[in-house]
Amino acid sequence: MKYRLKITNKLRTVSEKRRFIASSACSGFSLLETLVALAILTVTMLGPMTLASSSIRSASLSHNNVSASFLAEEVLEMVRAKRDSNIYAGAADWLDGLSQCTSIAPCTVDVVTDTIEQCVGTCEKLKYDSDSGMYGYDINWPDTIFTRYMYVEPVGSGNKEVKVSAIIKWRERFLLNDSTITLDESLFNWK
Repeated sequence: MKYRLKITNKLRTVSEKRRFIASSACSGFSLLETLVALAILTVTMLGPMTLASSSIRSASLSHNNVSASFLAEEVLEMVRAKRDSNIYAGAADWLDGLSQCTSIAPCTVDVVTDTIEQCVGTCEKLKYDSDSGMYGYDINWPDTIFTRYMYVEPVGSGNKEVKVSAIIKWRERFLLNDSTITLDESLFNWK
């Protein structure tokens, strides 16, 4: 019995072998293709990331602007209440407790303790109590980014009108210079 060994090769012709080798060599990505894909991916991700960053910055700026506006309005309300209580109490000076607050020597206003005190040097930063949601100058509360002060300027002669200015200053995390909100109001001696 003769055994015949038959070796079969699926790739019989030389041209088929060359095509097989060429196709298997091209099955992966080249370095250039990979770099182009990474560049496209980076560019497509950069837009949304920039948009998200810009949105966070705008939200923070808006939040601080609104907070500063409320803090300044709170000063004006307290000054109005102080003027009214002086007039109702029959005080000799309707600006009692306010007249020492000038543009050269402004005052801080603490609504929690109902005090108006002249700043010594620079006015200190407001503090915030997260439990009560109040802003004030309690030494146990942590500092905020806001500095609040006010001053009174006489208008004309006759001691019948003053201009009250409430100023809130703060430094944004995303900006290089300070932000400021100033609210002015005229108060009259209505007695």
